Order: sequence, then C-alpha cells, then structure tokens
Amino acid sequence: MTPTNLFNRYLWLVEQLSPNRRLTKEEIDRLWEKSALNENGEEEIPRRTFARMRDAIEELFGIRIACDRSSNVYYIVDDPEEQTRNVRKFLLSAFSVNHLLRENRNLMPRILMDNVSVGGNTFLEDITIAMRDNHWIAIVYQSFEMQTAREFEVCPYALRYANHRWYLLAKADFHKTLRFYALDRMRAVTATNKTFSLPKDFDASDYFSRFFGAMMTDAEVETIRLKTNDFRTPYLRSLPLHHSQKEIRPGEFELRLVPTPDFLQALRSIGPDIEITHPKWLREQFLDEARMLMKRYSGKELP
Repeated sequence: MTPTNLFNRYLWLVEQLSPNRRLTKEEIDRLWEKSALNENGEEEIPRRTFARMRDAIEELFGIRIACDRSSNVYYIVDDPEEQTRNVRKFLLSAFSVNHLLRENRNLMPRILMDNVSVGGNTFLEDITIAMRDNHWIAIVYQSFEMQTAREFEVCPYALRYANHRWYLLAKADFHKTLRFYALDRMRAVTATNKTFSLPKDFDASDYFSRFFGAMMTDAEVETIRLKTNDFRTPYLRSLPLHHSQKEIRPGEFELRLVPTPDFLQALRSIGPDIEITHPKWLREQFLDEARMLMKRYSGKELP
C-alpha cells in the first residue's frame, strides 16, 4: 500500500470519530465497508491494522484514539490546550474537504469552491524548523509598499493564518516591537546559525487575542458595541467577529479588541445591517465616511 493510501486511511478514521463521535469497532467496520477508500472490498479493518492506524494517527497528528473498555467504543481524546485544538481543527478541516471530494468524485461538477489560494505555503517548513530550534532566519522580503526586496534577519516568534495568508510574527534588530511578515511576500528564507531565547512571558495565543486578523497597531484594547438588524443578528451569533464577542441584549453585541484597520474593514463589509453604538469616535468616523460616500455618489451632503 502506498504512503498516500495509508495517509488517507488515517484521515478517514479521524473523520469518522469527529466531532465527538463514539463508535464501536463493528460500527467503524460497517462504515469502512461502504467507504470509497476500501478498494479491495474489505468487510472489516483487521485488528492489527487498526492498532497500527491508531499509533500512526497519534504520531502524525497528535490525536489519541482511546477505547472505553466498559462500552467497547472508540473516541478521540480531547486536548486540554485550546490552541492545539484550534490548529488540529484547521488541519483536519482542510483534509476533510479533500476526502469528501475523493469519496464523491461523481459529484465534483456539483461541488463548487471559490478560486482562492493559501498564500505563503512555500516557506512554512523552513520557518517552523527555525522556530523549533530557536534559530534566527534571513528573509528576502518585499511588502506591497516596498519598491524592491530587501534582506534582513529576524527571530521567528509565531505563525498566524488569517485571510487566506500565512503570517510570521517576528522581531528584527532594527525594530523595537514585534512585526507581522506575510509569507507570500517572502522571496527566500534561510536559517542561520544564530540562536535566540523566546521571552519566558511570551504567549502567542494571548498576544494575538487582542487583534482581529493580521494587522497590529500600538493602540489599546477597546470595548466595541454593535447593534444589528433582524437579518444580520443570526449571522453574528453563528459566526462571531472575534472570540471576545458576546450578545449583551438581543441584536446587540460587545467585543473587546484593538480596532485595527482590518477589523474596521470587516465592519464596513456588513454595511447598513450594523450600527456602531460605542465608542463615540468610531461611530463618528463611520458617519464621516457615510457623508463622503453620499457626496461622491449623489453630489449631496449629509447634515
């Protein structure tokens, strides 16, 4: 069996037990019998093969499949670290779509996806290895604002995926603060022999929790309150704008974050379905923008 086939089997088993499903070996075998991956028409997964699959899944994905001996059911052991769970969900979600398409090839013309790419995959492995070994990296970088690329060295602190792009949170000698560098703007990445020590008080999850996406500013965290109409309210309930979001009254939401440009752009994209009620400066900023749009499109000015 090829490595690809084995890998697909591992992912298939994880999918059957996610999210929070508990299955007996017999139930798993019945699902396997119907799977498109079961090209040989096996009626069951041999016990030894099943044991090897569980071991490989734990080694590759850090996912442990345990068995409750009292009921003889198998289940995925939840990871206590929220960030680890989030990374795992992201990876498995991507793999899950791939398997969905594989097992329903005849439906491919009827399953459509946006033509978007994930920026910056090329250097992910090099950067993660440098992060693991605490090595500085030399990057050749050209942002959209730069006329030419330049090479410099940075300490790689953390990686973040946002808006279909990978970003590196890093510190360079010529900056006092941490900066984001988009991986798809990197022309080259080379590990150096220099090492660094990650600050003991650095917590990537805590650091990013203040921000909406992939933009950072030195501004302070603020309380943002929004009022939505009946159409938009269920959308914000099902897909919050930020992890801090809570509904304080029906159709009224409160968030605690730094109001970065990408967050404000997300609010603009919602349009008239949303009203900013706090803070006052942000409400007035959006009112000024509404006045500008009114004048641009109608030639009239709002009072």
